[in-house]
Amino acid sequence: MLQNTEQKGGKTMAKSKDSDSKKTEKQKKELGKLINECRGDRSLRNLADAVGLPPSNLKYIEDGVNAPSPETYANLISELSPQAPMRKKMDRAYMAIRSAPPPDVCKVVTANEGLNDSLRIIEGHTLTPQQFQELNTLLRSFSENQ
Repeated sequence: MLQNTEQKGGKTMAKSKDSDSKKTEKQKKELGKLINECRGDRSLRNLADAVGLPPSNLKYIEDGVNAPSPETYANLISELSPQAPMRKKMDRAYMAIRSAPPPDVCKVVTANEGLNDSLRIIEGHTLTPQQFQELNTLLRSFSENQ
């Protein structure tokens, strides 16, 4: 099954929808596992009620059958309050599934109208660890000055 094609060196390369689908399925399972791990001893029903889902829907998410919507993911993060390393893993899986940043990041981008243009400046480039450190220092200074 073909999703799309791409020209490379005069040859048409087909991208497999099955390959993309397998990656997404793997990430859904990973995210579900991480959510379950964060839930710990808390009952599935208790967490489902807290985030406004039927328990069966949360079970499908934890089993990797379904992926959470942006609203559900935001509610899960808010309710579970994962530590930074776990949150990073969860966000990576979520982004791989949805091909979009996590909801809290989307909220920051939409609240700061010019941020899209600023981010486009680095399009096609990968920041170095030093550049990330400098950027983080700059961004922290904004919240300190408010």
